[in-house]
Amino acid sequence: MSQAVELPQGVHVVADGGTLAGLAPIAGQLSMVECGIEDPLPLGTLATASIIVIEVDPSSRNSLERVDRLRKGMPNVPVIAGLAEVDFATSRKLLRDGVSDIVALPFAIDELVTAIADTASQIAPETQVELAPFITVLKTLGGSGATTITTHLAAQLASDMGEGCRACVIDLDLQSGDVSSYLGCTPRMTLSDLLETEGRLDDDLLGAVACQGNAQVDVIAAPSEILPIEAIDFDELSRVIAIARRHYDVVLVDLPSTLTNWSLSTVFAADMTLMVGTLTIPSLRHAKRYLDFLLSMGIARQSIQIVLNRVEKKLFKTISASDAEDALKHPILATITEEQGTIQTAQDQGELVDAIHKRSKFSKDIRNLADLLADRLTEAM
Repeated sequence: MSQAVELPQGVHVVADGGTLAGLAPIAGQLSMVECGIEDPLPLGTLATASIIVIEVDPSSRNSLERVDRLRKGMPNVPVIAGLAEVDFATSRKLLRDGVSDIVALPFAIDELVTAIADTASQIAPETQVELAPFITVLKTLGGSGATTITTHLAAQLASDMGEGCRACVIDLDLQSGDVSSYLGCTPRMTLSDLLETEGRLDDDLLGAVACQGNAQVDVIAAPSEILPIEAIDFDELSRVIAIARRHYDVVLVDLPSTLTNWSLSTVFAADMTLMVGTLTIPSLRHAKRYLDFLLSMGIARQSIQIVLNRVEKKLFKTISASDAEDALKHPILATITEEQGTIQTAQDQGELVDAIHKRSKFSKDIRNLADLLADRLTEAM
């Protein structure tokens, strides 16, 4: 049967390495997520799942709580539980909690394929929503202009996608987030209101919190009060991002310059990460450290794109983009022209640069960056 049935796309299997090894004959049709019973769920990795198959140990409280977390955090994604010992009481509890099906462990491939096919056939067409591209923006140093690039890039990507398309920028710079002020909007609610919903998060609440910052860009503003940098729970954050990706055509997340557990998990979950720096020795040094760290953590090199901001267009420069590539041992995706006066004027008015200077070099560079990034996203999909 496993040879005859073509599995749907997006099936993720969460189990330990030994259990996953038994699925080698159909591994090419599944996303294997190695995760022990007592390990936290990699919710960022699971954000694109259409069906989740998860190993469950009824004797482990953490294992059962992970299933509850999946059902609450991803209510439209069916869950199939794999049990080493299928007993009536546990099966009844899991089914009552919303699990779609139960299969025995170790996996029998024919049984698993049948359960996946049956579950897929029951998914309502309206719940099969393609998730929007998700881009994180990481600044190598504070003051590198990453937020400026994020806001302009969001508007350009949405514009390039066509009439009626909208972008969402989620401001995760908890202590100095400026996305809403740069786009001239005054939010009534902020990210905090989405992270404190206790399971009540939905499209309506997201729409109430989102603040229109531009004709094609909405903002989920950073909390109005300064929060400790580790204050975010990634489980809750991943739910916010997942709903935003269903609601908008592209989602950008403006990260703080300090890497945390939750910001690293956000980078892991993203389709692409832009690292924004400048042509200065301190910025390039920090960029190299960030790049080496992200690569050491297993993030794919091709998913990290480097953008150099505030590059002066003059013949003789102390450091060139080519020098930066050599130092980083990583290609530079794009450079953005220095036009600080024009940018500052636009931001003081809560506008994008195009609103006050339609033919600026900065805007031309942003359009070029959007084209290059769209190409990279297409290649990665």
